[in-house]
Amino acid sequence: MEDRPQRLTRFIPKTRRGRIAVALVLLCGVLAIWWFRSSPGTPAAGALIEKSQVVKREPFSSTINVMGTIGPGNGIDITAPFDGTIKSIRFAYGDLVTQGQALAELDLSELEQSRNEAESAYLKAAQASEDMMSWSSGPEMSRARRAVTAAIYDLKDAENKLRETKALLDRGLVPRSEYETMVQQERSRKASLEAAQEDMDTAARRGQGPNRRMAELDLKNSQIRLGKLAGQFGGAILRAPDDGIVVRPPAGQGESASNDPLHVGSRVSKGQLIGTIARAGGLGVSFRLDEADINRIKTGMAVTVTGPGFNDLSLAGQISSVAGEAGKDSATGTGKASFTATARLNALTPEQARRVKIGMTAMVIVIAYSNPNAIVVPPEAVQGAAPTATIMVRDSKTGKTTPRTVGLGLVSPTGAEILSGLKPGEEVVWSVAAPPAPVTP
Repeated sequence: MEDRPQRLTRFIPKTRRGRIAVALVLLCGVLAIWWFRSSPGTPAAGALIEKSQVVKREPFSSTINVMGTIGPGNGIDITAPFDGTIKSIRFAYGDLVTQGQALAELDLSELEQSRNEAESAYLKAAQASEDMMSWSSGPEMSRARRAVTAAIYDLKDAENKLRETKALLDRGLVPRSEYETMVQQERSRKASLEAAQEDMDTAARRGQGPNRRMAELDLKNSQIRLGKLAGQFGGAILRAPDDGIVVRPPAGQGESASNDPLHVGSRVSKGQLIGTIARAGGLGVSFRLDEADINRIKTGMAVTVTGPGFNDLSLAGQISSVAGEAGKDSATGTGKASFTATARLNALTPEQARRVKIGMTAMVIVIAYSNPNAIVVPPEAVQGAAPTATIMVRDSKTGKTTPRTVGLGLVSPTGAEILSGLKPGEEVVWSVAAPPAPVTP
């Protein structure tokens, strides 16, 4: 059996040319291993890779993405003109209606009762006002004057009897007690006259000043109420104010008192929202904004709207309103307040209007900020935060990189806006961690 040194000598070429060939093969293997380990395209996982970019001006924008619902952007509300019940319904939510088309009819029985009560109050107020106008010749003043006249006659009669009794007393024909009785009667008649005169003055004052003004106001108010009720009879039939689609009122605003859907026999109150006419071509989208984003949104900002129901369409529009108060139920669950905003879409083509339906889910992209001529660098190139953010800049002459403080604007996932400290043409340098090497099967 051969030993190990003898077995190895079998693989060593005997000629000089063979030895050179073996040495070249070994050298190529060593070089291949060295190149694989030192190649820049396959660094070790976690190693830093240097990247650079020459700065130039380019468009930059910051967006806010939220979910919303398609709704009537330019609508006209339909409200109940008076308290009553639904007598008939001639539409369904989602129907396309024309201007003047009858939508519903209200029962007039309660309105007639209210008008009769208002007319009765008006007649009473008119009578009271007329009495005030002729107060001086009215029955109360007449009674007061008669009472004064009767008191004057009684006093004169008492005075005559007192004089006669005094004459008889002086002649000794009557006792002094009878004379004193007549004196008391005269005093009583004077007091009665004074009371009657005071009553007449009081009655005269009731027909003047505030009392007369109150009667005039009562008459005017009752006349206005009667006129309003009489005018409401013409609104018993609710008609479409314009062409468009009848949209269901928002939850909590259009239900009846029992929260039932609108139907024949439903009771509605004056001013209750029954529906909204969404004008053709005037759709919009409503959405909720977090309190961190609400101050970034202003009316007039451009929006782009897409949705799963019309995913190949991209609709444009503008912010039309932003709520100034958080929703009542916004803080439940998340602990953060949210605000409602609406955007009105640009006029749709007939094909778009056919596909985009009210109530569809929509993805709203709000362009909160846009600068068409901004200096933008990758977010990874920025170190720190404003106002001490820095960027590594490479000198074009020496090739050295030095940190530089820059004014940082908005930052998005695709880039960071540089407001100051950097000029177009300069080279920005940064490092990123190398990704893990792919696993060879």
